[in-house]
Amino acid sequence: MLLALPALAGCSATRPGGGRSAGEAAIPRLAALASHDGMAGEPDAVLRWNAIPRGAPELRVVMHFHGFTGPSEALRLSQRLHGSGLVFPASPPTVGIMVRGRPSARRAGSFDWPALAAPGGMEAVVMECLAALGPGLPPVTRLVLTAHSGGGGGLLGALNASSSGRARVDEAHFHDALYGDSGPALRWISARVSAERSGAPRCALLVIARPGSSTERPARSLAAGLARAGLGSPTRRVLFTAAPHNDVALLFGPALLMDAGAALPGTVSV
Repeated sequence: MLLALPALAGCSATRPGGGRSAGEAAIPRLAALASHDGMAGEPDAVLRWNAIPRGAPELRVVMHFHGFTGPSEALRLSQRLHGSGLVFPASPPTVGIMVRGRPSARRAGSFDWPALAAPGGMEAVVMECLAALGPGLPPVTRLVLTAHSGGGGGLLGALNASSSGRARVDEAHFHDALYGDSGPALRWISARVSAERSGAPRCALLVIARPGSSTERPARSLAAGLARAGLGSPTRRVLFTAAPHNDVALLFGPALLMDAGAALPGTVSV
């Protein structure tokens, strides 16, 4: 069941000749997200999609992990679409999913994503969200994970889980969101590049961090790891920016979702 967001474009409309027009909607509750508990006034997921032509041969899914809130600040998941970077070009057909995290006991305003860190959890959430959009969608051929700020922990958990699940993650974009140990990201991209060399679709890892912040050290560590392993490339890179923390996903996300190797003015390579 989809619940149209009153301030947004609403549910999918059928286009002349079939297919779906671009739109946005919220899913109040997802069975696959039961471990996240319900939050009063918040949906479990917010969806955004571009036009999906009838008979399209492929569908890209982009899952975004939102950042934390202030200690007394409401989450307002639907309003976070604006700063999420989930802005899609006309092609390929794409469905974006922003999944609500579970409030964490670590500190007020923080979240985790246990459902997506469990084996098979990411696939279950994606399939339930797509089923809510109705029948006739193209097959999912590409899965991209993106995160802003504290959502990076959820992204890392999903990458770890992907090694034992059926979902193949093709790209990971960290928008000032890589904190602590960069090892999981390096291990994932190492395995994913090996799969690419064996015939799997192309992969990408983009990390944007801010020098002088808590993301600088993990970013430098990852950049060094990529260099040591010979994995650096235009689509596997670490960048620094002086852009404000809350603007990073909005400024750079749309360009990266158009082309993971795009030049990004306002950044420098690490």
